[in-house]
Amino acid sequence: MSKHLLEVKDLRTYFYTDKGVVKAVDGVNFHVDEGKTLCIVGESGCGKSITSMSVMRLIQEPGKIESGQILYQGNDLLDLSDEEMRNIRGNEISMIFQEPMTSLNPVFTIGYQIMETLMLHQKLSKKDAKKKAIEMLQLVQIPRAEKIVDEYPHQLSGGMRQRVMIAMALACMPKVLIADEPTTALDVTIQAQILNLMNDLKQRLNTAIMLITHDLGVVAEMADYVVVMYAGKVVEEGPVKELFANPKHPYTIGLLNSKPNLKEDKDRLDSIPGMVPNPTDLPKGCYFWPRCKYATDLCKQRQPELKKVDSNHQVSCFVASGEVESSAK
Repeated sequence: MSKHLLEVKDLRTYFYTDKGVVKAVDGVNFHVDEGKTLCIVGESGCGKSITSMSVMRLIQEPGKIESGQILYQGNDLLDLSDEEMRNIRGNEISMIFQEPMTSLNPVFTIGYQIMETLMLHQKLSKKDAKKKAIEMLQLVQIPRAEKIVDEYPHQLSGGMRQRVMIAMALACMPKVLIADEPTTALDVTIQAQILNLMNDLKQRLNTAIMLITHDLGVVAEMADYVVVMYAGKVVEEGPVKELFANPKHPYTIGLLNSKPNLKEDKDRLDSIPGMVPNPTDLPKGCYFWPRCKYATDLCKQRQPELKKVDSNHQVSCFVASGEVESSAK
């Protein structure tokens, strides 16, 4: 059995479009351990959400998981039949999607949507499933759970709907919880409550969390370990304290510098120059070199590999790993 609860090895998920092949996830590796939180961070379009959808095997045409392994408790999810995978989803591995209003069915009550999961996976009766649904709503700190259970999604606020999504995801007490931007479009106060709730549930249930986000404040609050993605590839990874204190990749440094800092008196926030490359027309060599002030001729010729710069800290950069000296622009 694998020592990691969930382990992704050399995952490649491609989309075949009229304009060419989009390598949305291109050779990604990471793991999630029991009771720990892994954060995957990066700009929009870097492949974070496609990675999470690949783990759940929810990729639809024109997308396809080309190769790699997704090991859950040592078993490769890519080898399972559709029926076996349905038994894993919601029961062993659950997912909270970005927008609760589009994830919840508007014509069914909140209670029914939680009960459906329990009756399918746990084989509970309708009466017992409703009782458990109320308990789950109480677990995620929804007041008047006995009443809310019979209400419809449009009757709830955004924060309440997100709590319902968490209740649904945790209904079968999964071992892994995947949360894709769980606080998007929520105000700061509600965002803090949702994050505190997830941390509390992780402590109580010992659930492993894979959190997808672009918010470095959320990363600092939640993560044990961080994976930084750019253009479908992992460019840096390491324990959260190490990565924030000693970032190595120019992209990671740019992300951290673009975050407001109350200790610094700046008229303008730093920004990363240029744009994310067109996924159907990626530059030769390191995908980040057109935006990087440290780029060398080697960076323009071939892809750097992830290399250790510390015991648990890896970076995909010729300059940061010491293979070449930079000629900073």
